Amino acid sequence: MTGTPTDGPGRPGSLTPDHLRRLAAGARVLSAGTEESAFRVTLDWAAAELDAHGPVPLLPAHELPGAGLCVAVTLAGATAALAEQLPTGEEPVRAVRAVERLRGRAAEAIVPLNTAVENTLIAIATAARCGLPLVDGDGCGRVLPLLEQTLFALAGHSPAPLALATPGGDVVTVESAHGRVEDLVRPLLLACGGWGVVAAYAWPGADLARGLVAGTVGRAVAAGADEGEPAFAVYRPRRLCRGRIVAVEQSAGAYGHLDPAAASGDDAGLPSRPTSVLVDEDEGLRRRIRLEAHNEILLALADGALLASVPDQILILSAADRRVLDVERAVPGMVVEIAVVEADVRWHTARGRALARAGHGAPAARDEGRSL
Repeated sequence: MTGTPTDGPGRPGSLTPDHLRRLAAGARVLSAGTEESAFRVTLDWAAAELDAHGPVPLLPAHELPGAGLCVAVTLAGATAALAEQLPTGEEPVRAVRAVERLRGRAAEAIVPLNTAVENTLIAIATAARCGLPLVDGDGCGRVLPLLEQTLFALAGHSPAPLALATPGGDVVTVESAHGRVEDLVRPLLLACGGWGVVAAYAWPGADLARGLVAGTVGRAVAAGADEGEPAFAVYRPRRLCRGRIVAVEQSAGAYGHLDPAAASGDDAGLPSRPTSVLVDEDEGLRRRIRLEAHNEILLALADGALLASVPDQILILSAADRRVLDVERAVPGMVVEIAVVEADVRWHTARGRALARAGHGAPAARDEGRSL
């Protein structure tokens, strides 16, 4: 698939402060919705850990099957809360140590859960603080909002047992049947200040290798290597259209839950509000494009016909500087391009599409765009 990176020879052997700067710029390209304050906090956090503990070895994906216990880490909760309740720096190591106690053995490598820039930076901070290598890959190959929306889960591995460490000093462990993790963790986050670091998917490297998207850390470094604009072309996007935003509509409702049968009233598995963005194409067929979003853009319609949908990543780019825009920053009058980055091939299986669309009810489609 076009959006699938590989474990290649250009991968750095370790991550230095210079690589960190490049990675932060490159990973941010696809991280629509990144809060500026959260980005700055996590970047400073990772930089401080590298300064204190030295470069982090970057473990090639093909060496992962030979590793022992590997642990995926992620920021959970509201990223905006990071600036309100600053991290102590101990959260990742406390979460990892708690999972090690549950598993009865020490971790040998850290894995980013997905490609969100904050999660990649926190994974680097965790690896540096714990003195462990970071795997060059992640469990999604893109960004999805729920802990159970990963290729690790698709390969049959539960995120539990997991540990949540909060800035208030709490450590909460969760041992749960598959499919219940999000229901349990999200209320804990609300009670613990709004955010925390989760250590999950603690499995041997040979098991996690089956769900890994290889090379995504190195790809982000490559994307941010240019001193100027990050190299968006590294992600092989395809353009769907260019036009002007004419309306942004928000709903108080929710699309649903990982388990649709469990959703009722205001109970929702996804943390943000559904939003529709209308774009009038200013070239070609001059179609009316409708984007439906909930945490991410779920589907793109052109005059009612389906253009693209999850699991592919649909992006709004500012026509002025080609930067990815969060849906919440889209306003009428802006001239934008709509692009799509294809997901890893495993997301395009029947089970993969169902997991990627969990709680959304969005239909599947292949994009009809052209290379940017």
